[in-house]
Amino acid sequence: MKIRHREPYKPLRISAYPSVGDQLDVLVKLAASLRDQGIVLPADVLAWIDQCEQVKRRHPKN
Repeated sequence: MKIRHREPYKPLRISAYPSVGDQLDVLVKLAASLRDQGIVLPADVLAWIDQCEQVKRRHPKN
């Protein structure tokens, strides 16, 4: 019988995924794109998009 060492998957996945902030940014962009295409989104999603866009306007990238 061979003994196989396997790395725990959680740290490997954590290091492989984009940061949570980057993932959320992509979701905001997706939701805003759907809104801009005229797709009806729930009110709380629209409020979330607006809030995120306000933050980006108040604190632009340099």
